[in-house]
Amino acid sequence: MKINKLALAKKQLEQIKKQGVKVKFAACGKVMIDGLPFSFSVTSAGEASNKGIVVSFSGEPVENGSLVLGTVDMHYTRNGRAHSQTKKLARIVKSDGKHIYQAKFTDAVLEDAQSSKKKAGPEELLADIASAYTFKVTPEYKPSEDAEVMVTVYPIAEPLTGLAVEWRSCTSDKDWFEHHPGALTAPPKRRFR
Repeated sequence: MKINKLALAKKQLEQIKKQGVKVKFAACGKVMIDGLPFSFSVTSAGEASNKGIVVSFSGEPVENGSLVLGTVDMHYTRNGRAHSQTKKLARIVKSDGKHIYQAKFTDAVLEDAQSSKKKAGPEELLADIASAYTFKVTPEYKPSEDAEVMVTVYPIAEPLTGLAVEWRSCTSDKDWFEHHPGALTAPPKRRFR
């Protein structure tokens, strides 16, 4: 009986240590401004996966159609060479009836985050660069009032437990940064769903 309890405890400990496939935001633009490029980067925060990642945008401006997104560009570096892919953002209806924009990048490979942490100095920097994906979209948003958009990236292998989420304002004000001078130095707002 004690052997089974010990084996069970060992198995539970292994499950706790197991990180799973996860992503995290490495960088994210401050605000989505009508007609100007908006970019963000993600990197692996867990185990390796070659099943790809999904990028999505949701929230009231997507739901009511005031935010229009056409394509998303993905840029990354592998073996010292720059690569890019462009995907059309499909406006789809989720099972709950809400609309989102979504693009799947099935060729994206997530590196094991733990193996890159074991490297030091320049090797760590190169491992971080090799595991990062940078995305760029150009929003169309005409309303005079700002709105909030949820930017979500998740690994296809673990969409619920591996996701990363950031909320960002979208605006038609091309001079938004002039009208919000403290925005560049203020820490980002954290929201939980």
